[in-house]
Amino acid sequence: MQESALLQAYREHEWELQRFLARRLGSVQLASDIAHDLYLKLMGVADHSEIRDRKAYLFGVAANLATDHLRVEGRRGAILAESGGTAWQQNDELTPERHALARDELRYLDAAIAGLPERCRQVFHLHRYEGRSQAEIAEILGLGATTVYRDLKFVMDTLLQARRRFRAAEPDSDGGTRRK
Repeated sequence: MQESALLQAYREHEWELQRFLARRLGSVQLASDIAHDLYLKLMGVADHSEIRDRKAYLFGVAANLATDHLRVEGRRGAILAESGGTAWQQNDELTPERHALARDELRYLDAAIAGLPERCRQVFHLHRYEGRSQAEIAEILGLGATTVYRDLKFVMDTLLQARRRFRAAEPDSDGGTRRK
């Protein structure tokens, strides 16, 4: 497939375009992203023989893309400022309900750990709470490294399943129990 004259011009001036965009946007990474957007845009455009100065055309389109990006980001910042950041705070806010739910989930997971075989609980405790490596645990408990690995995998699978069961039975906002 023959590359269009605009794509050839893009390749010739790619570094200049990226430097231009980096100065305009204040970020090399963002400039690279916008330059890539320009490249994709050019791939979808038929060759325009009426464009006399391809370099000027490319820089104009790049400037427009950068301006559009800055406009969108400015508007996003204005919306966040208007909302006082409440859009983000609502999700991260530790409400009494979320605190109680987290406490219940911890109790549920603690019960799952208590139901594990003794050796698995020991391996989990040494790994998770004492920060021991699998090799250290094997040495401390007189086990093979493979056994320690399998025990940890069993514990993690058990906890993951317990967490899924707990979350599948979380109460609805209207007080009922939700089943997934």
